[in-house]
Amino acid sequence: MIEAFALRRGLDIRCRAFTSPARLLEEERFDLYFLDYFMTEMNGVELAQKLNERFGGAVTVCYLTNYENAAIEIINSRVYADGFLKKPVDETALYEKLDLFYTSSLNGRIEIKRGGVYETVYAQDILYAEASGKKTVLHLFGGARDYNRLLSELENNELSGAQFYRIHRSFLVNMQHVVGYDAKSVTMKNGDVLSLKSKDFQAAFRRFIFRNN
Repeated sequence: MIEAFALRRGLDIRCRAFTSPARLLEEERFDLYFLDYFMTEMNGVELAQKLNERFGGAVTVCYLTNYENAAIEIINSRVYADGFLKKPVDETALYEKLDLFYTSSLNGRIEIKRGGVYETVYAQDILYAEASGKKTVLHLFGGARDYNRLLSELENNELSGAQFYRIHRSFLVNMQHVVGYDAKSVTMKNGDVLSLKSKDFQAAFRRFIFRNN
């Protein structure tokens, strides 16, 4: 079905199938993973965790399951799910996911200047952005780097999607990597605890989770 989607859309998409989680972990990073929830060796959540650890950043995952409580368990595991598809997979539902993922991947590539050199950063690898004078520090899974852009410029341009939310005048968080929050702070996947000033964050976060799951 993925190959048929690529043919209909005129896209160069190459897919591979794996029957072993361990074998998949030996491969280089893929743009999109469809993971069954129940598998031998480990389940889909455990595999996604290991993929995140191996590549030092979030991988894009859509879970396949016919287990009704799987979505709740996945959300509670704090492993972000980019989507769910019920088995047997419906072609229309699959095509909708692929269209969404393809559009997101095009919009998620950022060319940004650091010093005198432009670097490529993927939005899904950004935990949060922090204002630092006339620069912005991007906190990535591989560490923090400062770039020659104002936080407000990034917020209104490259990071203007619903995935990012301004919780404080100094912080723009990637809601994909939020693992907890209370009335005063937001906790990110790397353990950083950020000050929360926005009164609308809870509602915005719930809308984001609902829309993406």
